[in-house]
Amino acid sequence: MTTTIACIGAGRVTRILLEGLSRKNCLPERIIVTDTNSDVLKNLAVKFPIIEQKNEVDESFSMADFLFISLHPPVVGEMLQKIAPFLGEKTTIISLAPKIKVATINKFSGVSRPVIRMIPNAASYVNEGYNPVVFGSTCPESVRKKFTDLMSPLGQMPEVPEQNLEAYAVITAMGPTYLWFQLAELIQLGQRFGLSETDAFRAVYSMTEGALKIMKDSGLSPEAVMDLVPVKPLADHEETIRVMYNQTLSGLYEKLTS
Repeated sequence: MTTTIACIGAGRVTRILLEGLSRKNCLPERIIVTDTNSDVLKNLAVKFPIIEQKNEVDESFSMADFLFISLHPPVVGEMLQKIAPFLGEKTTIISLAPKIKVATINKFSGVSRPVIRMIPNAASYVNEGYNPVVFGSTCPESVRKKFTDLMSPLGQMPEVPEQNLEAYAVITAMGPTYLWFQLAELIQLGQRFGLSETDAFRAVYSMTEGALKIMKDSGLSPEAVMDLVPVKPLADHEETIRVMYNQTLSGLYEKLTS
């Protein structure tokens, strides 16, 4: 049985999902993508020639088994109202945005249909994602299984309560951005100190992986873990960084849940 997916939005999230599926040779047989920015759409088609480019939603979207909405929360409702007349009876809506609840999606789409919410993680690009998912109450087991089979190449996909999705948006979806620039800086410093680029990357990668495993598997408290290394060159800045995390991310979470 063939699978057709449609994507509204041809930006980063859609590119991440398609890349992850492509790396495992698991792209669906038919992929329809629309975006208001024709250049973004064309760039995606260069990477994935299989996609059918659409300047706007049309009757072809009624053939989709899964319709992925990769838009910012403020415009999701308006888009759902616009596309509702083109949705087929079998089409399941997949929202990749925080904030917009399943009940709201059903309200805007004008009918009670299967709805799934997922918060994608960038590591899905290399099949190591952590993508929490919520299945709406009207989502039958057959749709759950088909979606799970389709998305499983991207990485882990834990089913979570809907009220927790915004927390995952802050912690796992945006989480890499809090760390990447620091890891990149360590790699650059390693090279400045005489390591080759390969050796610097390998060292930082292994150090990061090991540091997480200690926190997870050692049985030590966070304080005891941090006490394993006696020299702490950034100790004078730690409290400032903690305050930045708490103020900025708490404010973001409140905005997503208000």
